[in-house]
Amino acid sequence: TTAAAAATPRREAIRYIAGRRALLLHPTTSSKQPVDHPPLIILGGMAQSIASWEFHLPHFAKDRSVLIYECLGQGPLPPEEICPKVDLDTYYADVSLERQGSD
Repeated sequence: TTAAAAATPRREAIRYIAGRRALLLHPTTSSKQPVDHPPLIILGGMAQSIASWEFHLPHFAKDRSVLIYECLGQGPLPPEEICPKVDLDTYYADVSLERQGSD
């Protein structure tokens, strides 16, 4: 339907940011009004990959850009050239504010 196509956000390809998978979406450009809302950044919880947010994206990206970021362990493992070391310490560093502050 035309309404559904107009509500579909513009997607960039999934890419890696700081070694983690991320998806960036932009609002549809059918509106004549400029988009002035700050971007929405989604950091999924346990076992919430990018795919688990697909149903919600047309609504979330209706009038703002949306960035979905996967922590290590959510979604597929990154390629070895992006994240060569995947062990418990790497998982801990990915989610621990205390650890991130000491780096």
